[in-house]
Amino acid sequence: AYCDKVPKNEEELLSSNVGDIVVAYTVWSLKKGLGRKIILDGVKTIKDTFRLSRFVTLSPKTEMATKFHLSNGAVLIGESPWANNFEYDIHPS
Repeated sequence: AYCDKVPKNEEELLSSNVGDIVVAYTVWSLKKGLGRKIILDGVKTIKDTFRLSRFVTLSPKTEMATKFHLSNGAVLIGESPWANNFEYDIHPS
């Protein structure tokens, strides 16, 4: 989703105005390594698109999701009772 703020839950995601923050919601794959590829390809694509300011997730509060995002370079930027938000750096190095 393209949002104008970082959503803390599904309701905020669905009611957000269109903005320049890319929000990935529940990235999942049955094939080992494909979820990582999806996220990292998304980071690369967003880096190449200068009109987008941030790439964040609205992720389930599970150990698996936390380990996944932290091991792929994201930073935990927010927690709610329902979800965690992680952010990937999309600014060119």
